[in-house]
Amino acid sequence: MADVTNIECGNRLSIDQAESLYQKFEAALLAGGDITVDAESVQYSDTSGLQLLLSMQKTLATTGNSISWQGVSPNVLETAGYLGLTKPLNLPE
Repeated sequence: MADVTNIECGNRLSIDQAESLYQKFEAALLAGGDITVDAESVQYSDTSGLQLLLSMQKTLATTGNSISWQGVSPNVLETAGYLGLTKPLNLPE
């Protein structure tokens, strides 16, 4: 089992970045272990980006692993709050 894999979201957590992020998550999932997400620099997020994170979190849970947050931008917190995803994504309140 691998150590923790860190994935940086960049400044957009959105549909236009979903494929790139999915590839990073898929590689981390295949490597095994937990994932740490750095979303501190995210200036724009949308439903697709947060849905990808939620899906990955649920997939990791089936393997006994989890996603934790290294940093979360105000934008991600606000968008997740509007969508009711703060608790499902285990975001700080």
